[in-house]
Amino acid sequence: MAFYHTKLSISSLSLYMLSLASAAIITTSDDGYIREGQATTVQGGGVTEDLRVRSDGSANNDNVRKAYLKFDLTGMNADLSQSATFNTTISYRANIQNGNRIFYFYGLDAGFTPSGTELGTDWDETALTWNNAPANDSVTNIDRGFTDDASLIYTASNQYGSAVGKEYNITIPTLGDYVQADNTLTLMISWSDTVEYGFGSKENSTEAYRPTLEFATIPEPGSVVLMLIGAAGLLIFRRRK
Repeated sequence: MAFYHTKLSISSLSLYMLSLASAAIITTSDDGYIREGQATTVQGGGVTEDLRVRSDGSANNDNVRKAYLKFDLTGMNADLSQSATFNTTISYRANIQNGNRIFYFYGLDAGFTPSGTELGTDWDETALTWNNAPANDSVTNIDRGFTDDASLIYTASNQYGSAVGKEYNITIPTLGDYVQADNTLTLMISWSDTVEYGFGSKENSTEAYRPTLEFATIPEPGSVVLMLIGAAGLLIFRRRK
């Protein structure tokens, strides 16, 4: 019986290893919004369909609202060195406005440690309020800002024509910059206008409006070995044919 030898080249092996990586898509584990004028109240009990955002032109800022979204990557084996995509959709609009209006998308920096009354990275949507929301700036940039514990990821300018159903696909350049020790990722949204908007929550009745996070995953070592053995066997089989 003839015996055939084969070997994988460095380039083909590299390409095959790259092909093993896959993408995962998850929705939020918790999401909600906060309101300055109701500083100790959980808005909608934390289970609203829309994550409201709004600024306030008055001195007391009572109507300011900011949205919070948390994704739990536990057990997902995410590739933290790669980029990720945050997908969110407008699900509510109080009215049409004119002029340059801006949505701000922030991420809670990795290694976040709460201080004072702040909730930690394991915050729960049924407990989130203006007074305890992580990295909420309630002093300097009340309308649309967050503290130094958060970083601006993306600014969407000229959004005066934004309508219900408009989707935003926000690239997070390096996922690991925002993943916490408990494998959660918290994102925040604020808005520059007094016309109230809302982004779909995980409870939204329209599935397409629910927020998602898409990211690359790394296969388990055991799976890689089995796949490589299978690949080598397939090449031997093809060589014999």
